[in-house]
Amino acid sequence: MKRSFVLVAIILAFAISAFAQAGQIGVRQWKLVQLNGENIANTAAYLELNAENTRFSGNAGCNRMFGAVDVQRDRVDFLNIGTTKMACADRRAQRVETDFVRTLENVNRFERRGNSLQLYVRRRMVMKFTALTKQAPEDPADRIRLEDKKWTLEAINGVSVSKLGRGAFVAFDKGKGSAGGNSSCNVFGGSYTAAGDSLKITEVIATMRACIEDERMTIERQFLDGLETTNRYEIRDGKLHLYQNKRLLLTLNGEAK
Repeated sequence: MKRSFVLVAIILAFAISAFAQAGQIGVRQWKLVQLNGENIANTAAYLELNAENTRFSGNAGCNRMFGAVDVQRDRVDFLNIGTTKMACADRRAQRVETDFVRTLENVNRFERRGNSLQLYVRRRMVMKFTALTKQAPEDPADRIRLEDKKWTLEAINGVSVSKLGRGAFVAFDKGKGSAGGNSSCNVFGGSYTAAGDSLKITEVIATMRACIEDERMTIERQFLDGLETTNRYEIRDGKLHLYQNKRLLLTLNGEAK
Protein backbone atom coordinates (compact mmCIF):
# COMPACT_ATOMS: atom_id res chain seq x y z
CA MET A 1 0.00 0.00 0.00
CA LYS A 2 2.80 2.38 0.99
CA ARG A 3 4.75 1.50 -2.15
CA SER A 4 1.67 2.24 -4.32
CA PHE A 5 1.24 5.60 -2.62
CA VAL A 6 4.87 6.51 -3.31
CA LEU A 7 4.50 5.46 -6.96
CA VAL A 8 1.38 7.60 -7.39
CA ALA A 9 3.17 10.55 -5.78
CA ILE A 10 6.12 10.21 -8.18
CA ILE A 11 3.83 10.03 -11.23
CA LEU A 12 1.89 13.05 -10.00
CA ALA A 13 5.11 15.01 -9.46
CA PHE A 14 6.25 14.28 -13.02
CA ALA A 15 2.87 15.35 -14.39
CA ILE A 16 2.91 18.60 -12.43
CA SER A 17 6.47 19.28 -13.60
CA ALA A 18 5.52 18.69 -17.24
CA PHE A 19 2.51 21.00 -17.04
CA ALA A 20 4.64 23.63 -15.29
CA GLN A 21 7.15 23.45 -18.13
CA ALA A 22 4.43 23.92 -20.72
CA GLY A 23 3.08 26.92 -18.85
CA GLN A 24 6.50 28.55 -18.48
CA ILE A 25 7.87 28.19 -22.00
CA GLY A 26 5.90 31.18 -23.26
CA VAL A 27 6.71 33.80 -20.67
CA ARG A 28 10.26 34.63 -21.81
CA GLN A 29 12.13 35.72 -24.89
CA TRP A 30 14.59 32.95 -25.73
CA LYS A 31 17.87 33.85 -27.45
CA LEU A 32 19.41 31.20 -29.71
CA VAL A 33 22.85 30.12 -28.44
CA GLN A 34 23.30 26.71 -30.07
CA LEU A 35 22.00 25.24 -33.34
CA ASN A 36 22.61 21.66 -34.52
CA GLY A 37 25.63 21.33 -32.25
CA GLU A 38 27.21 24.67 -33.24
CA ASN A 39 27.51 27.52 -30.75
CA ILE A 40 25.85 30.65 -32.13
CA ALA A 41 27.11 34.09 -31.08
CA ASN A 42 26.30 37.63 -32.20
CA THR A 43 22.91 36.73 -33.64
CA ALA A 44 19.53 38.44 -33.50
CA ALA A 45 17.78 35.04 -33.52
CA TYR A 46 15.26 34.48 -30.73
CA LEU A 47 11.76 33.13 -30.23
CA GLU A 48 8.87 33.85 -27.90
CA LEU A 49 5.54 32.08 -27.32
CA ASN A 50 2.39 33.88 -26.27
CA ALA A 51 0.91 33.22 -22.82
CA GLU A 52 -1.60 30.74 -24.23
CA ASN A 53 1.11 28.71 -26.01
CA THR A 54 -0.77 28.96 -29.30
CA ARG A 55 1.32 31.46 -31.29
CA PHE A 56 5.02 32.27 -31.52
CA SER A 57 7.07 35.15 -32.88
CA GLY A 58 10.70 36.19 -32.94
CA ASN A 59 13.62 36.77 -35.24
CA ALA A 60 15.20 34.11 -37.46
CA GLY A 61 18.55 35.92 -37.55
CA CYS A 62 17.77 38.41 -40.30
CA ASN A 63 13.97 38.43 -40.72
CA ARG A 64 11.10 38.48 -38.29
CA MET A 65 9.28 35.14 -37.96
CA PHE A 66 5.89 34.04 -36.72
CA GLY A 67 3.49 31.12 -36.73
CA ALA A 68 1.36 28.74 -34.68
CA VAL A 69 2.57 26.43 -31.93
CA ASP A 70 1.08 23.43 -30.16
CA VAL A 71 2.40 22.62 -26.66
CA GLN A 72 1.30 19.45 -24.85
CA ARG A 73 3.26 18.68 -21.68
CA ASP A 74 6.85 18.36 -22.94
CA ARG A 75 5.78 18.07 -26.59
CA VAL A 76 5.97 21.10 -28.90
CA ASP A 77 5.26 21.57 -32.59
CA PHE A 78 5.91 24.79 -34.54
CA LEU A 79 3.39 25.13 -37.38
CA ASN A 80 2.85 27.39 -40.42
CA ILE A 81 6.19 29.14 -39.93
CA GLY A 82 6.43 32.40 -41.86
CA THR A 83 9.06 35.13 -42.12
CA THR A 84 9.42 38.56 -43.62
CA LYS A 85 11.44 38.63 -46.85
CA MET A 86 14.24 41.13 -46.26
CA ALA A 87 17.49 40.20 -48.00
CA CYS A 88 20.36 39.28 -45.65
CA ALA A 89 23.58 41.02 -46.65
CA ASP A 90 25.46 38.97 -44.02
CA ARG A 91 25.94 35.45 -45.42
CA ARG A 92 26.44 33.97 -41.96
CA ALA A 93 23.14 35.47 -40.76
CA GLN A 94 21.45 34.05 -43.84
CA ARG A 95 22.86 30.57 -43.15
CA VAL A 96 21.80 30.69 -39.49
CA GLU A 97 18.33 31.86 -40.51
CA THR A 98 17.85 29.09 -43.08
CA ASP A 99 19.01 26.38 -40.65
CA PHE A 100 17.00 27.86 -37.77
CA VAL A 101 13.68 27.83 -39.63
CA ARG A 102 14.30 24.46 -41.27
CA THR A 103 15.19 22.84 -37.94
CA LEU A 104 12.32 24.50 -36.06
CA GLU A 105 9.88 22.83 -38.47
CA ASN A 106 11.04 19.39 -37.23
CA VAL A 107 11.17 20.07 -33.47
CA ASN A 108 8.80 17.91 -31.42
CA ARG A 109 9.98 18.10 -27.79
CA PHE A 110 11.39 20.62 -25.31
CA GLU A 111 13.07 20.75 -21.92
CA ARG A 112 13.13 23.82 -19.71
CA ARG A 113 15.91 24.03 -17.12
CA GLY A 114 15.85 27.36 -15.31
CA ASN A 115 17.01 30.02 -17.78
CA SER A 116 17.84 27.41 -20.42
CA LEU A 117 15.43 26.04 -23.04
CA GLN A 118 16.37 23.03 -25.19
CA LEU A 119 14.48 21.85 -28.26
CA TYR A 120 14.70 18.31 -29.58
CA VAL A 121 13.95 16.28 -32.67
CA ARG A 122 13.04 13.01 -30.97
CA ARG A 123 16.02 12.37 -28.66
CA ARG A 124 18.51 14.67 -30.39
CA MET A 125 18.95 18.18 -29.01
CA VAL A 126 18.97 20.54 -32.00
CA MET A 127 18.61 23.96 -30.36
CA LYS A 128 19.53 25.62 -27.12
CA PHE A 129 18.29 29.01 -25.93
CA THR A 130 18.97 31.24 -22.98
CA ALA A 131 16.37 33.50 -21.39
CA LEU A 132 16.49 37.18 -22.31
CA THR A 133 15.18 40.06 -20.30
CA LYS A 134 12.03 40.96 -22.17
CA GLN A 135 12.12 44.42 -23.68
CA ALA A 136 9.59 46.93 -22.42
CA PRO A 137 6.82 47.78 -24.88
CA GLU A 138 7.71 50.64 -27.17
CA ASP A 139 6.46 54.01 -26.01
CA PRO A 140 4.15 55.37 -28.73
CA ALA A 141 5.62 58.82 -28.09
CA ASP A 142 9.03 57.51 -29.21
CA ARG A 143 7.77 55.73 -32.33
CA ILE A 144 9.08 57.00 -35.67
CA ARG A 145 6.28 58.08 -38.00
CA LEU A 146 6.26 58.26 -41.79
CA GLU A 147 6.34 62.04 -41.63
CA ASP A 148 9.30 62.26 -39.24
CA LYS A 149 12.05 61.37 -41.70
CA LYS A 150 13.35 61.83 -45.21
CA TRP A 151 13.46 58.25 -46.52
CA THR A 152 16.38 57.51 -48.85
CA LEU A 153 16.38 54.44 -51.09
CA GLU A 154 18.52 51.52 -49.88
CA ALA A 155 17.18 48.43 -51.67
CA ILE A 156 14.67 47.40 -54.34
CA ASN A 157 13.07 43.97 -53.98
CA GLY A 158 15.64 43.19 -51.29
CA VAL A 159 18.63 44.00 -53.52
CA SER A 160 20.84 46.91 -52.47
CA VAL A 161 20.97 49.78 -54.96
CA SER A 162 24.13 51.43 -56.24
CA LYS A 163 25.43 54.80 -55.09
CA LEU A 164 23.36 56.45 -57.84
CA GLY A 165 20.20 54.85 -56.48
CA ARG A 166 20.83 56.19 -53.02
CA GLY A 167 20.05 59.66 -54.35
CA ALA A 168 16.38 58.64 -54.56
CA PHE A 169 14.19 59.59 -51.62
CA VAL A 170 10.62 60.27 -50.53
CA ALA A 171 9.22 62.48 -47.78
CA PHE A 172 5.67 62.67 -46.43
CA ASP A 173 3.72 65.78 -45.40
CA LYS A 174 0.74 64.85 -43.24
CA GLY A 175 -0.78 68.33 -43.30
CA LYS A 176 -0.93 68.38 -47.10
CA GLY A 177 -1.44 64.64 -47.56
CA SER A 178 1.43 64.73 -50.04
CA ALA A 179 4.41 62.48 -50.76
CA GLY A 180 7.30 63.64 -52.89
CA GLY A 181 11.01 63.61 -53.47
CA ASN A 182 13.56 62.62 -56.07
CA SER A 183 13.68 59.41 -58.11
CA SER A 184 17.47 59.74 -58.62
CA CYS A 185 16.68 61.24 -62.04
CA ASN A 186 13.54 63.38 -61.69
CA VAL A 187 11.63 65.28 -59.04
CA PHE A 188 8.23 63.74 -58.29
CA GLY A 189 5.17 64.32 -56.15
CA GLY A 190 1.86 62.69 -55.31
CA SER A 191 -0.72 62.05 -52.63
CA TYR A 192 -0.79 59.46 -49.86
CA THR A 193 -3.14 58.02 -47.25
CA ALA A 194 -2.02 55.94 -44.26
CA ALA A 195 -4.01 54.13 -41.58
CA GLY A 196 -2.51 51.57 -39.22
CA ASP A 197 0.11 49.77 -41.31
CA SER A 198 -1.69 50.38 -44.63
CA LEU A 199 -0.28 52.92 -47.08
CA LYS A 200 -1.41 54.09 -50.53
CA ILE A 201 0.62 56.49 -52.69
CA THR A 202 -1.36 57.82 -55.65
CA GLU A 203 -1.43 60.48 -58.40
CA VAL A 204 2.36 60.41 -58.77
CA ILE A 205 3.72 62.81 -61.40
CA ALA A 206 7.37 63.53 -62.20
CA THR A 207 9.46 65.86 -64.27
CA MET A 208 10.52 64.50 -67.66
CA ARG A 209 14.30 64.67 -67.68
CA ALA A 210 15.89 61.68 -69.48
CA CYS A 211 18.88 60.15 -67.67
CA ILE A 212 20.20 57.93 -70.44
CA GLU A 213 23.87 58.17 -69.52
CA ASP A 214 23.64 55.68 -66.63
CA GLU A 215 21.27 53.34 -64.77
CA ARG A 216 19.17 56.03 -63.13
CA MET A 217 16.21 55.57 -65.50
CA THR A 218 15.94 51.91 -64.47
CA ILE A 219 16.20 52.84 -60.78
CA GLU A 220 13.58 55.55 -61.27
CA ARG A 221 11.10 53.18 -62.91
CA GLN A 222 11.50 50.53 -60.22
CA PHE A 223 11.39 53.09 -57.41
CA LEU A 224 8.23 54.85 -58.62
CA ASP A 225 6.55 51.53 -59.47
CA GLY A 226 7.34 50.36 -55.94
CA LEU A 227 5.83 53.48 -54.39
CA GLU A 228 2.64 53.21 -56.44
CA THR A 229 2.27 49.47 -55.80
CA THR A 230 2.73 49.72 -52.03
CA ASN A 231 -0.24 48.87 -49.83
CA ARG A 232 1.52 48.22 -46.51
CA TYR A 233 4.49 49.61 -44.60
CA GLU A 234 6.60 48.85 -41.57
CA ILE A 235 9.15 51.00 -39.75
CA ARG A 236 11.79 49.13 -37.74
CA ASP A 237 15.41 49.75 -36.81
CA GLY A 238 15.26 53.21 -38.40
CA LYS A 239 14.24 51.87 -41.82
CA LEU A 240 11.00 52.10 -43.80
CA HIS A 241 9.94 48.86 -45.49
CA LEU A 242 7.27 49.10 -48.19
CA TYR A 243 5.29 45.99 -49.15
CA GLN A 244 2.65 44.77 -51.53
CA ASN A 245 0.88 42.38 -49.16
CA LYS A 246 3.78 40.15 -47.98
CA ARG A 247 6.19 41.01 -50.82
CA LEU A 248 8.93 43.48 -49.92
CA LEU A 249 9.18 46.19 -52.59
CA LEU A 250 11.43 48.94 -51.23
CA THR A 251 13.69 49.47 -48.24
CA LEU A 252 14.50 53.07 -47.30
CA ASN A 253 16.79 54.52 -44.66
CA GLY A 254 15.51 57.27 -42.34
CA GLU A 255 17.40 60.56 -42.34
CA ALA A 256 16.72 63.88 -40.68
CA LYS A 257 14.64 66.21 -42.85
